[in-house]
Amino acid sequence: MVDKEKLAKYIQELEGYLSHLDELQKHPIGEFISDWRIFSLVDRQLHLTLESFLTIGEMIIAEFGFDKPDTYADIPRILFENKVISKRLNDQLIDLARFRNVLVHDYLSLDHEKVYQHIQKDPQIIREFIKEVKKFVSMK
Repeated sequence: MVDKEKLAKYIQELEGYLSHLDELQKHPIGEFISDWRIFSLVDRQLHLTLESFLTIGEMIIAEFGFDKPDTYADIPRILFENKVISKRLNDQLIDLARFRNVLVHDYLSLDHEKVYQHIQKDPQIIREFIKEVKKFVSMK
C-alpha cells in the first residue's frame, strides 16, 4: 500500500518546482540565452523537477512491488507496463529521464536553446504525470 501522505508531500514539492518553471518560461529566448542567472536558475529548477518525478515513480514502483528499474528511463516504462501511466506519457517521460542525464552529466555542453524548449513543454508533461499517478493511487 502506497504511503499517500509521503506521496502527497513529493507531489506538492514537484508542483512548487513547476510553478517556478511557469515563471521562468516567460523570459524570451534571447534573454534566457544571454543571462547566465536565468539559465542557471532554469537549469536547477528543471533538474529538481525531473528528479522529483523520477523519485515519485521509484516510490510507486517500490511500494507496489513492481520490477526494479535499472536505469532512470526504465521508471516510466515500468509504470506504463503496470498501467500507472499511458503509452503516450510513457514515451514523453522516457525522453525526460534521458534529458535528466544530460542535465546532470553533460552540463558542460548543454545546448541553451534545447533547455529553453524543455521548459516550454516539460511542465505540461509532468502535470499529466501527476494527474495519472493520482488517479492510479486513488483506485488502489
